[in-house]
Amino acid sequence: MTTNRRFQLHVITDGIRQVEELKTIVRLAVQGGADVIQLRYKSAPALDLFRLGEAIHPLIQQEGGRLLINDRVDVALALNASGVHLAGKSLPIAAARPLFARSEKWTGCSVHSVEEALLAERQGATYVTYGHVFTTGSKPGLPPRGLDALRQVVEAVQIPVLAIGGITTDNIDDVLATGAAGIAVISAVMADGNPERAARELREKMDASSHQPRHALPGSK
Repeated sequence: MTTNRRFQLHVITDGIRQVEELKTIVRLAVQGGADVIQLRYKSAPALDLFRLGEAIHPLIQQEGGRLLINDRVDVALALNASGVHLAGKSLPIAAARPLFARSEKWTGCSVHSVEEALLAERQGATYVTYGHVFTTGSKPGLPPRGLDALRQVVEAVQIPVLAIGGITTDNIDDVLATGAAGIAVISAVMADGNPERAARELREKMDASSHQPRHALPGSK
């Protein structure tokens, strides 16, 4: 089960896996310690995204994890997922949040500044994801925002902040020292030949940390 942990590990799909491979990776990632799988396929039509979610949702639930759908509020509702994660081009949080009003449903949001984080909080976001913290292959040519900027966001809001971007077992404790509620990763698990081991190594580092989240996500200690 993935409840009662101080820090959360969110694994975001990379948008390139077909259904059978995706099912295998997702199952192993949650078994390894991922709390949340965020299904993100930016170019997928609603039906394709729904079918993928339909295939992996039972696997995630069996292991005690949560499924979030990136961007597509309609698909998240149709799947009865645990919530939705919104980006800059998604529906505004203020418009989406009432659709997920039940306390156990989450409305997350990606932010890139203190100002964006404060706005997301005012509009009712359950949590925000901030990054990219370190250099990452998914953002080539863009300088990382760094740990100090992450700490400023964490300290500015009264909701949980997840860190994303270039996070590894070597730097994860520095990330958690900012008060972040956990991390979100893509290639660190999705591109690893052994996603269960990759997730478990991150999980073990998080569980062994001496730090505490400034604000924890529901389901965390």
